[in-house]
Amino acid sequence: MKTIESKIVNFIISEKTVISVIMLNAAVMFLDAFPDVSAATAGRLIWVDYCCVIYFIVEAVLKMMYLDSEEYWDNNWNRFDFFVVITSTPTLLEPFFDVKIFSAVLILRLGRLARFFKLLRFVPDGPKIWLGVKRALKASIAVFLALLLLNIIFSMGATILFASIAPEYFSNPMISAYTMFKVFTIEGWYGIPDEIAARATTSAGAAIVIRIYFMIAVIVGGILGLSIANAVFVDEMTSDNTLTLEKMLDAMQAELHNFRKENASNRKLANEQLTEAIERLRKENLKNREEANVSLLKEIEAIKKIIENGGNKS
Repeated sequence: MKTIESKIVNFIISEKTVISVIMLNAAVMFLDAFPDVSAATAGRLIWVDYCCVIYFIVEAVLKMMYLDSEEYWDNNWNRFDFFVVITSTPTLLEPFFDVKIFSAVLILRLGRLARFFKLLRFVPDGPKIWLGVKRALKASIAVFLALLLLNIIFSMGATILFASIAPEYFSNPMISAYTMFKVFTIEGWYGIPDEIAARATTSAGAAIVIRIYFMIAVIVGGILGLSIANAVFVDEMTSDNTLTLEKMLDAMQAELHNFRKENASNRKLANEQLTEAIERLRKENLKNREEANVSLLKEIEAIKKIIENGGNKS
């Protein structure tokens, strides 16, 4: 019995089941967003969404029951899943109450979309990617603050200069900040200054000043600012590869140093062995020569004795 129960639990909380339910939920919400489809199904698709919410609640409860409490809450993804489930739960009240009178609940309905982020945990090399994103965001904070400051400066200046000419773009600092943000993105930036310049009928010089103002904004905030932010972000994202290459290079340098050290030691040992061999050879050669000389002297003495004996006989 326990084996069957364990298999059922493992099936419910398995990654394949979670991914399948998320994909089903995404497809249902996508189709239900079409008015024609929603009208044709008479709102039945939303019940599939409710079933998915109930499944995620059951999955979270089972994980907390069958996993150690500390192990469950120590996992960042489990905490994120629990938060998504909590924000999605109020949508279950829709069939029983007129949630249109609860504006907060209507906002929480957006929590259903957060469930799609659960798929991020199944991305290959996900932990490594999110760690790189976190590191890149930390490194980019200074650049983002600088861009925000530039946006405030240019938007305040544009409000002072162009509020009367183009109130739909620069009537107050908030609208001006949004307009300047569009200018910073570079895409279609020239449309706004051209339109303002066409309205500035006071003098030709005013049109030139307007265009120069926006050109400076594009160069400083768009080309330089966004390029620096992009460079910093990409550099931090790829810093893992850089660190890996640096470690590999350090390891290779250490191996090369050890090889040179061992090679020098081996050459020194070889020289010592060669010197010893030469000395032994010299000693053996000297000894052999001495033995040869002694043998030669003995032979000479023997010949002398023979000669002397021969002379005595005669």
